[in-house]
Amino acid sequence: MSCDTSTSSSSPSSGFPNAATMEVLATNFPVVWEEICMIQQAILAASSQCQPGGGKMYTVVGGNTPMTFITGVSSVSVVNGGVGYYQDSPAVKFIPPIGSTPSVVATGTAITNGGNILEITITNGGLGYQPVNSTMSVSSLAGINAQLQPLVSGTGQILNINIVNGGTGYTVNDTVTATRAVAPNIAYVDAVFRITAVSVTGEIIEVVILNPGSGYEPSTASVQIVSSLNNNALYPLGTGFMSTVLTDINGVILDVAVDNTGAGYAVDSPYLVITDPGTGATTNVLLGTAPAATSVASIVVTNPGDNYTTSATGTVYNPSRAALPNPPSSPAVVTINTAVNTFGTNPTLYWQVWAGTTTNKAIQLQLNQVQSYFTALGYTVQIRSNPTTNNTIQWNIGW
Repeated sequence: MSCDTSTSSSSPSSGFPNAATMEVLATNFPVVWEEICMIQQAILAASSQCQPGGGKMYTVVGGNTPMTFITGVSSVSVVNGGVGYYQDSPAVKFIPPIGSTPSVVATGTAITNGGNILEITITNGGLGYQPVNSTMSVSSLAGINAQLQPLVSGTGQILNINIVNGGTGYTVNDTVTATRAVAPNIAYVDAVFRITAVSVTGEIIEVVILNPGSGYEPSTASVQIVSSLNNNALYPLGTGFMSTVLTDINGVILDVAVDNTGAGYAVDSPYLVITDPGTGATTNVLLGTAPAATSVASIVVTNPGDNYTTSATGTVYNPSRAALPNPPSSPAVVTINTAVNTFGTNPTLYWQVWAGTTTNKAIQLQLNQVQSYFTALGYTVQIRSNPTTNNTIQWNIGW
Protein backbone atom coordinates (compact mmCIF):
# COMPACT_ATOMS: atom_id res chain seq x y z
CA MET A 1 0.00 0.00 0.00
CA SER A 2 1.39 3.40 -0.94
CA CYS A 3 1.78 5.94 1.88
CA ASP A 4 -0.04 9.24 1.58
CA THR A 5 -0.38 12.38 3.68
CA SER A 6 -3.56 11.37 5.49
CA THR A 7 -3.94 12.70 9.02
CA SER A 8 -5.50 11.43 12.22
CA SER A 9 -7.73 13.26 14.65
CA SER A 10 -7.15 10.70 17.38
CA SER A 11 -4.79 11.37 20.25
CA PRO A 12 -1.84 8.99 20.67
CA SER A 13 -2.02 6.89 23.79
CA SER A 14 0.80 5.75 25.98
CA GLY A 15 2.07 2.20 25.86
CA PHE A 16 2.29 -0.24 22.97
CA PRO A 17 -0.96 -0.19 20.89
CA ASN A 18 -3.28 -3.18 21.08
CA ALA A 19 -4.12 -5.15 17.97
CA ALA A 20 -7.27 -3.20 17.19
CA THR A 21 -5.53 0.15 17.51
CA MET A 22 -2.63 -1.10 15.42
CA GLU A 23 -5.04 -2.10 12.65
CA VAL A 24 -6.63 1.36 12.63
CA LEU A 25 -3.31 3.18 12.60
CA ALA A 26 -1.70 1.01 9.97
CA THR A 27 -4.76 1.16 7.73
CA ASN A 28 -5.81 4.80 7.99
CA PHE A 29 -2.70 6.75 9.02
CA PRO A 30 0.29 4.90 7.53
CA VAL A 31 2.72 7.84 7.36
CA VAL A 32 2.32 8.80 11.01
CA TRP A 33 2.43 5.24 12.25
CA GLU A 34 5.42 4.26 10.07
CA GLU A 35 7.26 7.30 11.42
CA ILE A 36 6.43 6.35 15.00
CA CYS A 37 7.49 2.74 14.46
CA MET A 38 10.86 3.66 13.00
CA ILE A 39 11.58 6.17 15.76
CA GLN A 40 10.69 3.53 18.37
CA GLN A 41 13.11 1.09 16.73
CA ALA A 42 15.85 3.73 16.87
CA ILE A 43 15.13 4.39 20.56
CA LEU A 44 15.32 0.68 21.41
CA ALA A 45 18.58 0.26 19.49
CA ALA A 46 20.20 3.32 21.08
CA SER A 47 19.19 2.40 24.64
CA SER A 48 19.93 -1.33 24.47
CA GLN A 49 22.86 -2.42 26.62
CA CYS A 50 23.21 -5.47 24.40
CA GLN A 51 23.96 -3.50 21.23
CA PRO A 52 27.39 -2.06 20.32
CA GLY A 53 27.30 1.65 21.11
CA GLY A 54 24.05 1.22 23.04
CA GLY A 55 23.15 2.36 26.54
CA LYS A 56 22.52 5.94 25.38
CA MET A 57 20.03 8.48 26.70
CA TYR A 58 19.30 10.03 23.32
CA THR A 59 19.13 9.30 19.62
CA VAL A 60 18.90 11.23 16.37
CA VAL A 61 16.55 9.85 13.74
CA GLY A 62 16.77 11.16 10.22
CA GLY A 63 17.34 10.14 6.65
CA ASN A 64 15.40 6.87 6.43
CA THR A 65 11.87 7.54 7.69
CA PRO A 66 8.86 8.76 5.67
CA MET A 67 9.10 12.31 7.00
CA THR A 68 12.91 12.57 7.04
CA PHE A 69 13.98 10.46 4.06
CA ILE A 70 17.09 11.62 2.20
CA THR A 71 17.11 10.73 -1.46
CA GLY A 72 20.38 10.71 -3.28
CA VAL A 73 23.69 8.87 -3.05
CA SER A 74 23.73 6.73 0.08
CA SER A 75 27.18 5.22 -0.45
CA VAL A 76 29.83 4.47 -3.04
CA SER A 77 31.32 0.99 -3.24
CA VAL A 78 34.85 0.59 -4.61
CA VAL A 79 34.79 -2.55 -6.75
CA ASN A 80 38.37 -2.09 -7.95
CA GLY A 81 40.70 0.63 -6.68
CA GLY A 82 42.60 0.98 -9.95
CA VAL A 83 46.19 2.18 -10.19
CA GLY A 84 47.75 5.56 -10.93
CA TYR A 85 45.94 7.92 -8.54
CA TYR A 86 47.82 10.69 -6.75
CA GLN A 87 47.17 13.40 -4.22
CA ASP A 88 48.43 16.91 -4.87
CA SER A 89 49.81 19.02 -2.04
CA PRO A 90 51.53 22.42 -1.66
CA ALA A 91 55.13 22.37 -2.84
CA VAL A 92 57.84 25.03 -2.85
CA LYS A 93 59.54 26.72 -5.78
CA PHE A 94 62.13 29.44 -5.23
CA ILE A 95 61.90 32.31 -7.71
CA PRO A 96 65.28 34.01 -8.14
CA PRO A 97 65.66 37.80 -8.12
CA ILE A 98 64.83 39.53 -11.39
CA GLY A 99 68.00 39.72 -13.43
CA SER A 100 69.62 36.75 -11.69
CA THR A 101 70.22 33.19 -12.92
CA PRO A 102 71.23 30.94 -10.00
CA SER A 103 74.02 28.47 -10.67
CA VAL A 104 72.49 25.92 -8.26
CA VAL A 105 68.71 25.58 -7.94
CA ALA A 106 67.38 25.88 -4.38
CA THR A 107 64.75 23.46 -3.10
CA GLY A 108 62.50 23.37 -0.06
CA THR A 109 59.42 21.79 1.52
CA ALA A 110 56.16 23.37 2.73
CA ILE A 111 55.02 22.33 6.21
CA THR A 112 51.26 22.77 6.65
CA ASN A 113 48.55 21.96 9.17
CA GLY A 114 46.13 21.12 6.38
CA GLY A 115 45.26 24.74 5.65
CA ASN A 116 48.00 27.14 6.78
CA ILE A 117 51.61 27.02 5.61
CA LEU A 118 53.48 27.06 8.90
CA GLU A 119 57.06 26.71 7.74
CA ILE A 120 59.31 26.41 4.70
CA THR A 121 62.23 24.09 5.28
CA ILE A 122 65.34 24.39 3.10
CA THR A 123 66.51 21.11 1.57
CA ASN A 124 69.09 22.76 -0.72
CA GLY A 125 70.06 26.42 -0.31
CA GLY A 126 71.15 26.76 -3.93
CA LEU A 127 73.58 29.43 -5.14
CA GLY A 128 73.09 32.83 -6.72
CA TYR A 129 69.88 33.97 -5.02
CA GLN A 130 71.37 37.14 -3.48
CA PRO A 131 69.36 40.38 -3.96
CA VAL A 132 69.92 42.30 -7.21
CA ASN A 133 70.08 46.09 -6.83
CA SER A 134 68.82 48.77 -9.16
CA THR A 135 71.42 50.01 -11.64
CA MET A 136 72.29 53.31 -13.33
CA SER A 137 73.63 54.11 -16.77
CA VAL A 138 74.51 57.19 -18.82
CA SER A 139 73.40 57.67 -22.41
CA SER A 140 76.14 59.58 -24.24
CA LEU A 141 77.49 60.01 -27.76
CA ALA A 142 81.12 60.19 -26.65
CA GLY A 143 81.27 59.26 -22.98
CA ILE A 144 82.54 55.85 -21.87
CA ASN A 145 83.28 53.81 -18.73
CA ALA A 146 81.11 55.70 -16.25
CA GLN A 147 79.93 53.59 -13.29
CA LEU A 148 77.19 55.08 -11.13
CA GLN A 149 75.64 53.38 -8.10
CA PRO A 150 72.22 54.41 -6.75
CA LEU A 151 71.76 54.59 -2.98
CA VAL A 152 68.14 53.62 -2.30
CA SER A 153 66.03 54.22 0.80
CA GLY A 154 63.82 51.60 2.44
CA THR A 155 60.83 53.07 0.58
CA GLY A 156 62.43 52.62 -2.83
CA GLN A 157 63.54 56.21 -3.49
CA ILE A 158 67.00 57.06 -4.83
CA LEU A 159 68.50 59.38 -2.21
CA ASN A 160 72.07 59.65 -3.44
CA ILE A 161 74.36 58.57 -6.27
CA ASN A 162 77.78 57.09 -5.71
CA ILE A 163 80.11 57.83 -8.62
CA VAL A 164 82.22 54.67 -8.71
CA ASN A 165 83.94 55.73 -11.96
CA GLY A 166 83.32 59.07 -13.67
CA GLY A 167 84.53 57.78 -17.05
CA THR A 168 85.61 60.17 -19.84
CA GLY A 169 84.04 62.11 -22.67
CA TYR A 170 80.73 62.97 -20.96
CA THR A 171 78.87 66.30 -21.11
CA VAL A 172 76.26 67.91 -18.86
CA ASN A 173 73.65 67.22 -21.54
CA ASP A 174 74.03 63.44 -21.30
CA THR A 175 71.09 61.46 -19.89
CA VAL A 176 71.31 59.49 -16.65
CA THR A 177 68.85 56.57 -16.29
CA ALA A 178 68.08 54.30 -13.33
CA THR A 179 66.82 50.77 -14.05
CA ARG A 180 64.73 49.01 -11.42
CA ALA A 181 65.56 45.51 -10.28
CA VAL A 182 61.99 44.77 -9.20
CA ALA A 183 59.01 43.87 -11.36
CA PRO A 184 57.28 46.77 -13.19
CA ASN A 185 54.35 48.52 -11.53
CA ILE A 186 52.25 51.33 -12.97
CA ALA A 187 52.30 53.05 -9.58
CA TYR A 188 56.09 53.53 -9.68
CA VAL A 189 57.50 56.98 -10.43
CA ASP A 190 60.66 57.25 -12.55
CA ALA A 191 63.56 59.06 -10.96
CA VAL A 192 65.00 62.09 -12.81
CA PHE A 193 68.67 63.13 -12.79
CA ARG A 194 70.94 65.79 -14.29
CA ILE A 195 74.71 65.85 -14.75
CA THR A 196 75.72 69.23 -13.35
CA ALA A 197 79.52 69.03 -13.51
CA VAL A 198 82.14 67.25 -15.62
CA SER A 199 85.94 67.64 -15.76
CA VAL A 200 87.93 68.85 -18.76
CA THR A 201 88.31 65.21 -19.81
CA GLY A 202 84.56 64.64 -19.57
CA GLU A 203 84.70 62.78 -16.26
CA ILE A 204 81.39 62.98 -14.43
CA ILE A 205 81.92 64.89 -11.21
CA GLU A 206 78.39 65.54 -9.98
CA VAL A 207 74.90 64.20 -10.65
CA VAL A 208 71.89 65.92 -9.08
CA ILE A 209 68.67 64.05 -8.24
CA LEU A 210 65.68 66.08 -9.48
CA ASN A 211 63.11 63.41 -8.54
CA PRO A 212 63.97 60.42 -6.30
CA GLY A 213 61.24 58.29 -7.93
CA SER A 214 59.86 55.13 -6.36
CA GLY A 215 60.03 51.36 -6.69
CA TYR A 216 63.81 51.06 -6.74
CA GLU A 217 63.97 48.36 -4.06
CA PRO A 218 66.38 45.48 -4.59
CA SER A 219 64.95 42.47 -6.39
CA THR A 220 64.92 39.53 -3.96
CA ALA A 221 64.21 35.83 -4.16
CA SER A 222 60.67 34.76 -3.35
CA VAL A 223 58.72 31.58 -2.59
CA GLN A 224 56.04 30.34 -4.95
CA ILE A 225 53.57 27.67 -3.78
CA VAL A 226 53.25 25.20 -6.62
CA SER A 227 51.77 21.78 -7.28
CA SER A 228 53.65 18.76 -5.96
CA LEU A 229 52.62 16.99 -9.18
CA ASN A 230 53.82 19.78 -11.48
CA ASN A 231 56.09 22.50 -10.12
CA ASN A 232 55.39 24.66 -13.17
CA ALA A 233 51.75 25.02 -12.09
CA LEU A 234 50.60 27.17 -9.19
CA TYR A 235 48.88 25.25 -6.41
CA PRO A 236 45.14 25.70 -7.03
CA LEU A 237 44.07 25.76 -3.38
CA GLY A 238 44.87 28.35 -0.72
CA THR A 239 45.64 32.05 -0.73
CA GLY A 240 47.48 34.65 1.27
CA PHE A 241 50.86 33.03 1.97
CA MET A 242 53.65 35.61 2.25
CA SER A 243 57.29 35.17 3.18
CA THR A 244 60.74 36.73 3.15
CA VAL A 245 63.72 34.81 1.77
CA LEU A 246 67.04 35.30 3.61
CA THR A 247 70.36 34.66 1.82
CA ASP A 248 74.08 35.02 2.42
CA ILE A 249 76.46 37.07 0.23
CA ASN A 250 76.83 34.15 -2.18
CA GLY A 251 73.13 33.85 -2.68
CA VAL A 252 72.68 30.68 -0.66
CA ILE A 253 69.17 30.60 0.82
CA LEU A 254 69.56 30.29 4.58
CA ASP A 255 65.99 30.62 5.79
CA VAL A 256 62.44 31.63 4.88
CA ALA A 257 60.59 33.84 7.34
CA VAL A 258 56.83 33.25 7.14
CA ASP A 259 55.09 36.64 7.18
CA ASN A 260 51.56 35.29 6.61
CA THR A 261 50.60 31.61 6.81
CA GLY A 262 47.71 32.07 4.38
CA ALA A 263 44.71 29.72 4.45
CA GLY A 264 43.08 26.95 2.46
CA TYR A 265 46.22 25.06 1.45
CA ALA A 266 44.56 21.64 1.80
CA VAL A 267 45.51 18.42 0.08
CA ASP A 268 43.90 18.14 -3.35
CA SER A 269 42.75 14.54 -3.75
CA PRO A 270 41.31 12.57 -6.65
CA TYR A 271 37.61 13.23 -7.11
CA LEU A 272 34.49 11.36 -8.17
CA VAL A 273 32.27 12.53 -11.02
CA ILE A 274 28.77 11.02 -10.94
CA THR A 275 26.85 10.77 -14.19
CA ASP A 276 23.12 10.96 -13.49
CA PRO A 277 20.20 13.44 -13.60
CA GLY A 278 20.55 13.83 -9.82
CA THR A 279 22.46 16.79 -8.42
CA GLY A 280 24.31 17.98 -5.35
CA ALA A 281 26.13 14.87 -4.13
CA THR A 282 29.65 15.43 -2.80
CA THR A 283 32.26 12.85 -1.85
CA ASN A 284 35.79 12.44 -0.51
CA VAL A 285 38.06 9.99 -2.32
CA LEU A 286 40.58 8.26 -0.03
CA LEU A 287 43.69 6.54 -1.34
CA GLY A 288 45.29 3.48 0.19
CA THR A 289 48.64 3.07 1.91
CA ALA A 290 51.76 1.37 0.58
CA PRO A 291 51.93 -0.78 -1.43
CA ALA A 292 48.50 0.36 -2.69
CA ALA A 293 49.14 4.09 -2.27
CA THR A 294 48.06 4.89 -5.83
CA SER A 295 44.77 2.98 -5.61
CA VAL A 296 41.38 4.20 -4.41
CA ALA A 297 40.68 2.63 -1.01
CA SER A 298 37.27 4.11 -0.24
CA ILE A 299 34.89 6.93 -1.12
CA VAL A 300 32.95 8.74 1.61
CA VAL A 301 29.66 10.47 0.81
CA THR A 302 29.64 13.93 2.45
CA ASN A 303 26.36 15.12 0.91
CA PRO A 304 23.85 12.72 -0.68
CA GLY A 305 22.38 15.27 -3.05
CA ASP A 306 18.89 14.83 -4.51
CA ASN A 307 17.02 12.74 -7.07
CA TYR A 308 19.75 10.28 -8.02
CA THR A 309 18.59 7.20 -9.87
CA THR A 310 19.66 3.57 -9.65
CA SER A 311 21.42 3.94 -13.02
CA ALA A 312 23.94 6.46 -11.67
CA THR A 313 27.57 5.76 -12.63
CA GLY A 314 30.82 7.24 -11.39
CA THR A 315 34.35 7.94 -12.62
CA VAL A 316 37.30 8.81 -10.37
CA TYR A 317 39.65 11.45 -11.78
CA ASN A 318 43.08 12.64 -10.68
CA PRO A 319 43.74 16.29 -9.79
CA SER A 320 44.27 18.23 -13.01
CA ARG A 321 48.02 18.64 -12.46
CA ALA A 322 48.60 14.86 -12.58
CA ALA A 323 50.09 13.32 -15.70
CA LEU A 324 47.79 12.25 -18.49
CA PRO A 325 45.75 10.17 -19.14
CA ASN A 326 43.15 11.28 -16.64
CA PRO A 327 41.53 9.11 -15.40
CA PRO A 328 44.56 6.82 -15.41
CA SER A 329 44.82 3.92 -17.81
CA SER A 330 43.84 1.53 -14.99
CA PRO A 331 40.93 3.47 -13.50
CA ALA A 332 38.98 2.62 -10.36
CA VAL A 333 35.67 0.83 -10.76
CA VAL A 334 32.91 2.02 -8.43
CA THR A 335 29.23 1.39 -7.81
CA ILE A 336 26.94 4.30 -6.91
CA ASN A 337 24.40 3.19 -4.32
CA THR A 338 21.34 5.41 -4.23
CA ALA A 339 18.56 5.72 -1.68
CA VAL A 340 15.09 5.63 -3.23
CA ASN A 341 12.11 6.88 -1.27
CA THR A 342 9.46 4.14 -1.47
CA PHE A 343 7.18 5.78 1.10
CA GLY A 344 5.57 8.09 -1.44
CA THR A 345 6.22 11.14 0.75
CA ASN A 346 7.90 14.49 0.09
CA PRO A 347 10.36 14.95 2.97
CA THR A 348 11.32 18.44 1.78
CA LEU A 349 7.72 19.52 2.32
CA TYR A 350 7.93 18.41 5.97
CA TRP A 351 11.05 20.56 6.38
CA GLN A 352 9.40 23.56 4.70
CA VAL A 353 6.36 23.31 6.97
CA TRP A 354 8.56 23.00 10.07
CA ALA A 355 10.75 25.92 8.90
CA GLY A 356 7.67 28.07 8.27
CA THR A 357 8.33 28.64 4.58
CA THR A 358 5.22 26.69 3.55
CA THR A 359 1.79 26.30 5.15
CA ASN A 360 0.23 22.85 5.00
CA LYS A 361 -2.19 21.93 7.77
CA ALA A 362 -2.15 18.19 7.00
CA ILE A 363 1.64 17.98 7.19
CA GLN A 364 1.74 20.15 10.32
CA LEU A 365 -0.81 17.88 12.00
CA GLN A 366 1.28 14.80 11.17
CA LEU A 367 4.36 16.37 12.74
CA ASN A 368 2.33 17.30 15.81
CA GLN A 369 0.97 13.75 16.11
CA VAL A 370 4.45 12.23 16.18
CA GLN A 371 5.65 14.75 18.75
CA SER A 372 2.54 14.27 20.91
CA TYR A 373 2.89 10.50 20.83
CA PHE A 374 6.42 10.49 22.23
CA THR A 375 5.86 13.44 24.56
CA ALA A 376 2.98 11.50 26.16
CA LEU A 377 5.43 8.65 26.76
CA GLY A 378 7.81 11.00 28.59
CA TYR A 379 10.36 11.61 25.85
CA THR A 380 11.87 14.94 24.91
CA VAL A 381 11.22 15.43 21.20
CA GLN A 382 12.72 18.17 19.04
CA ILE A 383 12.63 18.72 15.30
CA ARG A 384 15.84 20.04 13.78
CA SER A 385 17.13 20.70 10.28
CA ASN A 386 19.29 17.83 9.06
CA PRO A 387 22.77 19.38 8.63
CA THR A 388 23.59 16.91 5.86
CA THR A 389 20.94 18.31 3.54
CA ASN A 390 19.58 21.53 5.09
CA ASN A 391 16.24 20.74 3.42
CA THR A 392 14.98 17.78 5.44
CA ILE A 393 14.21 17.34 9.12
CA GLN A 394 15.60 15.05 11.77
CA TRP A 395 14.17 14.01 15.15
CA ASN A 396 16.26 14.58 18.30
CA ILE A 397 14.87 12.23 20.98
CA GLY A 398 15.97 12.24 24.63
CA TRP A 399 14.89 10.19 27.66
